[in-house]
Amino acid sequence: MRNIPIFARFLIAAFIIGIILVASSAWKEMERSKRIEDEVAKLRAEADRIRSENQTLTEKISYFSTPGFNEREAKEKLGMKNKDEEVVSVDTGPVQTEAISPEAVTQPRAEADIPNYRKWWIEFGGRS
Repeated sequence: MRNIPIFARFLIAAFIIGIILVASSAWKEMERSKRIEDEVAKLRAEADRIRSENQTLTEKISYFSTPGFNEREAKEKLGMKNKDEEVVSVDTGPVQTEAISPEAVTQPRAEADIPNYRKWWIEFGGRS
């Protein structure tokens, strides 16, 4: 190594340092490029999701704008009717969930025997 001039040694060292710097810079650029590609993929997925949601909302808006929907909502929520329609109300009465024993039918309990909290309980659908 003694027979290589100083200037040549300096050039070789500078060349090696230059290669290391270029390789380091290229590596960092590759990592940056990969991060950007990942971010673009995420943004594309988000854009697809938003497009799908937008399509769904557009379909709902067009459905809500139809005369049939408006008529149904007016009838159900506002109790309205068409001029040529007649509204019929059907009262089904109280719904019985358990069978009544014959003794209960023939011998009803006296109202005075039932405590007030039980009367309320029965009134709001609780079991007697």
